[in-house]
Amino acid sequence: MSSNNNNKFCVVVLLVCCAFITATVGVVLKPANSSDDEVWLFAVSDYDNRLEYLDPVTHQIKGYNADIIDAVCDIANKNCELVWDLYSNCWYSRSNERAHGGVGLMAKWYTACTGWVQTYDRLLTFDFTLPFSQKGKVALYAQSGSSQDYSDLSGLKVGFLEMWFSDEACLSRFTTDSSFPIVGADLPSDSQKITYVTAKDLIAAVQNGDVDVAFSARLPQLDAALETISPADFPNICVAGGGSMMTSKANKEFVRWWDDAFSRLVGTSRYDTICQNIVDEHGDIPGYDASDICIGY
Repeated sequence: MSSNNNNKFCVVVLLVCCAFITATVGVVLKPANSSDDEVWLFAVSDYDNRLEYLDPVTHQIKGYNADIIDAVCDIANKNCELVWDLYSNCWYSRSNERAHGGVGLMAKWYTACTGWVQTYDRLLTFDFTLPFSQKGKVALYAQSGSSQDYSDLSGLKVGFLEMWFSDEACLSRFTTDSSFPIVGADLPSDSQKITYVTAKDLIAAVQNGDVDVAFSARLPQLDAALETISPADFPNICVAGGGSMMTSKANKEFVRWWDDAFSRLVGTSRYDTICQNIVDEHGDIPGYDASDICIGY
């Protein structure tokens, strides 16, 4: 066989092999119940409430957020997986540091982070889907029986929860709020701002006098253990929208299909069941019910 014929023969064999490999891989990877081969990864962690928690028996993430992901991905016919990770890898927020995007979402370790409230700072960095939970409320807390005036925080130490939207930037917005102005809400001294990882830690800090007051999203644990010193109609002026999927601004395709599928879910009996299960399936975990969480309730 001539050299030219040898070359032609090798090219033909190579093309046949490539076609075989491509066809075989396509069969192996394509999910039987999905519209495409892509696996959409959603970061979750443990809020320790009904939105998102680690089940101590099954060691699986459960809650309203996980139920929403299951339903939306089913409607959209997408192959979705939950990825356990630290909240700080989605959004980094610590005392006396400017909050910023977490390394996990910035580096695209996953498609999106689950259930993140749309704050004005986060909107500068990331894109969001339509909210699938309400934006919630905020409150100032003190020790039980305290007579502390919520409207003057001058010189006080304030405790916050790490990574939550109710951070020091959120509180500082009340310095210029016309309806509920708070003197000293900008906390000019770094020593006035202390963050805690869990609600349990924050409660203990207030009760032990490590901080004078706590500023946080309204949580049942805090409501039960501490004195709410802010008024009942105290506004949440810190967020532009409720809990959503937080994703890269370049990820328009994901936002499109998620919003379409979620819009088809809301208002259906399936969505009503998910909302009912907040208490029926997840009621042993602290948290609010459907009227405080679900859209349209």
